[in-house]
Amino acid sequence: MVGEARHRSTGAPQGGYAGLAHDRRFRLLRTRFYRLAAGIVASFLGWYFLYIWLSAFARAFMAQPVIGNINMALLLGVLQFVSTFALAWRYSRYARRMLDPLSEQLREEAAAMDAEREHSERLLAERRRIENWAPPRRAAHRRTGGGAR
Repeated sequence: MVGEARHRSTGAPQGGYAGLAHDRRFRLLRTRFYRLAAGIVASFLGWYFLYIWLSAFARAFMAQPVIGNINMALLLGVLQFVSTFALAWRYSRYARRMLDPLSEQLREEAAAMDAEREHSERLLAERRRIENWAPPRRAAHRRTGGGAR
């Protein structure tokens, strides 16, 4: 993988998520999220600033009665709350269908890569321990000059 070579050359530790950063599916996940977030933020801010603009510059329109004492300003103000909940519902529905399955797949793959890496590191550590093992040295018995043999 391209990311693995890059991390190895810099000496940075290679984690499961770092290796997936250059994966096509991860880029797709990021693109889907950014498009959705940008669309939702643009919708919310556009609708909000339209309401503010109408309140400031279209007072006659906002003062028009709709039903009884409820005017257009109150109706549009309540619709601000409704639209906020609708956008949140849209985000959660889209995320559940398009983002969550892909992110779960990538998360499981990263966990498997981490487990495999940890397993190979344990094997290498055990191999090094075995290769570097030496039998314990016995203490050399010193004979003193005046003792019995």
